[in-house]
Amino acid sequence: MKNFIQRLRMLLLALSLAALFTLPACAAGPELVAHGFSFDGRNDKWVSQIDLLEYNYGDQYRMTREQVRPDKQSLPYQSSVNGSMPVGEFLYVKWRIKETGEVLEDRVDLRKRLAPNMFEHKVTFVIDGKQLYVYLITPKAKRVEDPPPLKTFLSRYTVTYEIYPNNTYKP
Repeated sequence: MKNFIQRLRMLLLALSLAALFTLPACAAGPELVAHGFSFDGRNDKWVSQIDLLEYNYGDQYRMTREQVRPDKQSLPYQSSVNGSMPVGEFLYVKWRIKETGEVLEDRVDLRKRLAPNMFEHKVTFVIDGKQLYVYLITPKAKRVEDPPPLKTFLSRYTVTYEIYPNNTYKP
């Protein structure tokens, strides 16, 4: 019985030490920042002309993504994800122009286009025919003297920058 208790203690000690050494490795990973990713085809007025087929926001390991299923014509026209998550390194969007059936896609490298601190910021996109527009929505409320709204309805209420195809954001 004494041997059994000693072995059990040794086993518990070994397991505890193993847990201590693996905790830092598990905790390592991309920094999580409270921010958002969203799009709204109805309010941004592209839903009547465009079928959204796929989108990916994230990095090569973790992303917010969705792809149209074979039994569907398109994805929902709006989505919003907010909370602590890794800041996306890229945005990929695939869409179809309803009138012509033409399928287009674009992948935007976001690494040098986003704010250094994305806390409470949001990334959104608008599709206008063959062109994808990507916007950085800040948490800062819009003032009367700020520039006129951009293609995204969110720019009516907050300071917003077009970061693709033109990058108007200067950190």
